[in-house]
Amino acid sequence: MIEKRKFQRYKVDLPIRFLCKETQREGEGRLLDISANGAGLILTLEKLSSGLHLEVWVELADKKEPLYLTGVVVWTKEIKVGVFHAGIQFDKVDFISMWRLFEVIKPK
Repeated sequence: MIEKRKFQRYKVDLPIRFLCKETQREGEGRLLDISANGAGLILTLEKLSSGLHLEVWVELADKKEPLYLTGVVVWTKEIKVGVFHAGIQFDKVDFISMWRLFEVIKPK
């Protein structure tokens, strides 16, 4: 399979909260991986359709304010009953926030 990603993806396992802008539904989950233009999430809510906009707050180990991201769902698949793996593409990237994230997750 040919890799289509433009940016390196980093494996992580961080707690998140999210809000679907269209439905105003809130949920929790985990951030599984992240790159400069997207992320893989585990979500505990009904399956989210492609094209929905999410606001995501990532809890970082530095215990400061959660990292705030926004993006569009590009795919979702159910991995077990009521648990979904989803890919989002970021609407815009705040490079200062991304730098903070990478400082927290980089290997020591």
